[in-house]
Amino acid sequence: MWPSWEQTLIIFAAALLEGSVGFDFGLLAAPALGALLGVRDSVILISLPNLAIASAKVTSQKIPPELFKRLMPFIGAGGVGVAAGVFMLVTTPPIILKWGLGIFVLITAAYSFSNFRIEFDQRDETFFAYLAGLIAGWLSGLAYAGGPLSVIYLDSLQINRSRLARMMYISALAFAAVQVAMLSGTGNFLPLTAARSLLAVVPALAGFLIGRRLRGAVRPEFGYVAGLVLVVASALSLLIFAPGGWR
Repeated sequence: MWPSWEQTLIIFAAALLEGSVGFDFGLLAAPALGALLGVRDSVILISLPNLAIASAKVTSQKIPPELFKRLMPFIGAGGVGVAAGVFMLVTTPPIILKWGLGIFVLITAAYSFSNFRIEFDQRDETFFAYLAGLIAGWLSGLAYAGGPLSVIYLDSLQINRSRLARMMYISALAFAAVQVAMLSGTGNFLPLTAARSLLAVVPALAGFLIGRRLRGAVRPEFGYVAGLVLVVASALSLLIFAPGGWR
């Protein structure tokens, strides 16, 4: 029932990186575990760890009510997107999930390494809140891949980094909660599967909390580059080693 030592190590390492330098847990863990389990099973396995980490981030921060109010269109559209993403996750052939996630992660890494930046036109903030929320939620429900788009949208609001991080925490928690509910509602969170995911919370929270202790000991730039290198390696591993056909 307990996740294998390889799965436990990947979950711990991804959570450690999240806690220490803020690198997206799901974006690293999903493709890395996908190389072992396939994308669908990896997403299901880390659903509760992802929810636990998102909850830990929110409970450690004071969230002003005005931030939550400003995020409502983004979160509302994102919830619909998450539901659509989970439905696609459970109905899409594994080989499409494999290539789709692997290529998307590589594109995201290339974007992060480049000087090119996308910005939303905030003259119509409400429209782009719904649009960005819907797409980010869809990617999050499908394979924890909505974080980069969420950052692009929230960064376009031209708010300071502290408020941006808090808004990220709120939206990530909302998306994670909807994802778990949808996985359960679609019959993909059976007792044994749920128990394995619940046990995976232990290495995830351990890694995240240890990472929080280490925050500041490693230069953020170094940690972020290391995270990008690892996420590229995990995406390549997914494309090379993951199961490629119907099970």
